[in-house]
This record gives sequence, C-alpha cells and structure tokens, in this order.
Amino acid sequence: MLLRLTLLSALAVAPLSAVSFTFADFSSAPGINLISNASLTSNLLRLTPALENQNGAAWFNSAVDVQSGFTSEFSFRISDRGGYKPDWEPGVNNDGADGFAFVIQAQGVSELGLYASGIGYYGIPNSLAIEFDTWANKPSYCEPNGNHVAFQSLGALANRPEHCAGTEFDGTFTNPTLAIATVGPDLSNGTTYNARIVYNPGLLQLYLTDFSTPILSANVDLGTLLNLQGGRNAFIGFTSSTGGAWENHDIVNWQFTNVPEPGTLALIGIGLVCGGLLRRRRTA
Repeated sequence: MLLRLTLLSALAVAPLSAVSFTFADFSSAPGINLISNASLTSNLLRLTPALENQNGAAWFNSAVDVQSGFTSEFSFRISDRGGYKPDWEPGVNNDGADGFAFVIQAQGVSELGLYASGIGYYGIPNSLAIEFDTWANKPSYCEPNGNHVAFQSLGALANRPEHCAGTEFDGTFTNPTLAIATVGPDLSNGTTYNARIVYNPGLLQLYLTDFSTPILSANVDLGTLLNLQGGRNAFIGFTSSTGGAWENHDIVNWQFTNVPEPGTLALIGIGLVCGGLLRRRRTA
C-alpha cells in the first residue's frame, strides 16, 4: 500500500512537459502574439504584406520545452513579389524579398529583429532561426542565391543572417550558419509548400515538401546553444521582413508537438505497471 501511495503521489506532482497545438487555419489565433506588421488576413497568418520595408513576428504565447525534442509542421505561401532585382547576381529573375524564418528563442513574446535582409530575426539573442530566404543579398553575405534555406545561430549573442564570418558596422562576427542548402522549388512563386522541422536532442532537421528525406541537418544541442539549462523553456514562432523588394509571407497552418522528458515517461510507465499489478492482486 505504501508503494502504491508513493507512486500515486509522485504521478500527481510529476510535470507533464508535453505540449501540442494545431492551427488548421488562422481564422482566429488565440495564443499567438502578433508583432509589428504581422496580422491575421483571409484565414492566414500574414507575417509581412507585399509592401516596402515591413517586418513582423508571431510568437506562441507560452514558452515550451524544446530540449527534449519536438516536431513542428506548417504550410506557407509567398506571393505577389515585386520591387527591384539584385543587380549583383546576373540572371536573377526573383524580385521579391526577403523571406521568413521559424525561430526558437529564449527572450520573450515581444521580440523582433531588423527588417529587409534581417528577415525579422537579425539581432535577437539566444535564438536559432530556420530561414527561408528569397533574396540574394550582396556578396558580403556569402549567400548561394535568392532561393535557399539555412540554420542560423550565434548562441547567446545576437543572431545574424550572413552565411560567413565578417566585419560589419557593429563589429567582427563569427559565421552564424550551422547548415545551408539551395532548394529546387521557387519559394516565392505563390505555391503552398509544406515544411516539417524535427529536433531530436543533438540533431535538427528540416524537411520541405518531401518528408522522407531532410533537406537540411545539423548536429546541435538546443539546451546548450540557447542557454536553456535549469529547466528554462523557449519561445517559438515566425519572423519575416521586406525591404526595397517585397512579397506576402503567409503561414497557412501550423502544428507543434514536443516530447515529454524521459523521466516523466518512465514514471508514468512504472505507475501503469504497478497499477496493473495491484488490480491483479485484488482479483486473485
């Protein structure tokens, strides 16, 4: 009996860190904090409209455990591109800018970085951005083209969108790119694309359209990288921006689920087993 009471008491106080939510569309979005030019438009989460020099962010209001692992899936559509074309990349046809990012950060639900090439996450410390970049920035950014994806983080330092180390107006910086890849699909042609982000402790992966093979992978420990020790959770959401070129950056739907801590799962399992044994003893 003492064993049973101890187990039940432990189960009663053991925190379940699993969090799941689904936005099948954005006709309403309770629990989403919209920043700057982000809005709910035509059942979409519009991070930035197709206007010049816009930036926006949308954060899930509650911090979540990302260290134990998570999966997040969303559909996005980028449309109505316009503005000038980057004259430093010959043969570029894309004139829309600048893209959007799925961002994990430990700061809060009011964060927003710089617009234009900053894609709305530039300057956010303790952050990792999974960027969908639709603009070919000048050569100092070391970008492969105007249609690529990347994992960007400088750990506790303010995040940056460049893909190499360098020196800017705010000093010397190391390379923030953890992984980068060009993509085949034209990200800003108005097509709705599906993305999946999977984090198993130590490994971050991005899938685009084809969920059988990741398009991008990196060995990373989010707890260490984002200074989440001591049980700290992180905020998740999206950022985006436009500059002298523009486009609509829309999230069509979004779902997220994380994984309970292994200790919690083990405790639940022990409780279920012991509960079954006790029931068997009563019926014996």
